Amino acid sequence: MNRLAVCVAAAVSAVALAAGPAATADPSPGKHGEAARHRAPAKPASESARLARSILNAKGITYATSHGGGTDKASLPRQNLVDVSNGRAARTSPWGHKNGSRVALDTRMLNGVLKLNSQYRYKFQVSEFVGGRHSATSKHYLGRAVDVTWINGRHVGKKADHRGFMNACRKLGAKLVLGPGDKDHGTHVHCQW
Repeated sequence: MNRLAVCVAAAVSAVALAAGPAATADPSPGKHGEAARHRAPAKPASESARLARSILNAKGITYATSHGGGTDKASLPRQNLVDVSNGRAARTSPWGHKNGSRVALDTRMLNGVLKLNSQYRYKFQVSEFVGGRHSATSKHYLGRAVDVTWINGRHVGKKADHRGFMNACRKLGAKLVLGPGDKDHGTHVHCQW
């Protein structure tokens, strides 16, 4: 048995030596004459990235295509979600108090947005996550707030069911909910976690 093992080892060594370094570098198949290239296993997606992808794929959630204070496609709400779903932080608008900085979106807020659609069956339009212009101490700049302008096909302030929507936000854990009747919130609902 020992002689057989020595013979096999010698034969393998001779074949490897004749084939060159590419054959000994990696036994896995690669291009002809080259070692195979291995990719690192995919990292598990963060909870924020998973939630952002789920929101992007949800039917019934749409996104504003402009800001009230200017034009910056990189800070629009849909782009905020695309960035987060790809492992990046969301971008604020260049004219806001945070001037184009990156902000992580809070998982509680993202979960609330998703459940407003999936659990409470609201169809709505997100006008802002971290983009736009808000007060200097706004939780938008911490990734903890969302503004909604359309609910079930009606504009907030014009017969939309904003009260039901606001109550659903509270039930989902929002700490501050503002809308028509609150100062500076006559045309949108603000839900903050």
